[in-house]
Parts: sequence; C-alpha cells; structure tokens
Amino acid sequence: MASGTHVDAVFCGSDQIARGVSDGLRTAGVRIPDDVALVGFDNWDVMALACQPPLTSVDMDLEGLGRAAANLLLAAINGQPTPGRQTHPCRLVVRESTAAPGGWPARSSSR
Repeated sequence: MASGTHVDAVFCGSDQIARGVSDGLRTAGVRIPDDVALVGFDNWDVMALACQPPLTSVDMDLEGLGRAAANLLLAAINGQPTPGRQTHPCRLVVRESTAAPGGWPARSSSR
C-alpha cells in the first residue's frame, strides 16, 4: 500500500493471516470490501467471524478430508491401496469481506 501500487483484492493462505491483513488495511484507512476485497483460507469460524467485516474464506471440509484419508489408509492396510492423486472438494464461504463486481454486496453465508 505504501508503494502506491493499486491492489483491489488480497487472498491469504489462512484466515489468521487474513485477520492480520484486515487489521492492517483498516489501520491504513482502506475499506474492506469497498477498496480491497479480502479472502482467507480454511474457514476457521472463530477467526473468520471475528474479522471486521466477517471474512470470506475457502472451506476445505477438513472433517471430510480426514475421513476420506482414514478410509484410504484402512483400505491400503487391507491390501487395497489406491495409488495416485486423490482430490477432495472445497467451497467458498462468502461473507462481507468481498463484494460482487460493480459494488453490489456479496451474499452472506451462515457458515
């Protein structure tokens, strides 16, 4: 921000980092999401909901991911390994730290 480079969005690798970015932006007089949209990662409810404004975040479904990993491990122990890359869906939980193009408020999600 100090360099004068225009930034209109920040994606952070965790909600905790995004919380710090949010605090820093507000201190610098930057309005979220009016001036800069902000997105976190991991949808840690305690952190995302305590952020001002509440933080849009990527939810990795860690419970489901752990369950899938355990099932793969048990299958491998039973002689049925699943080689290769496994994928697991994630979802974007939209909250007030992002806005739709044109300045319309983003939809809120309960989680």
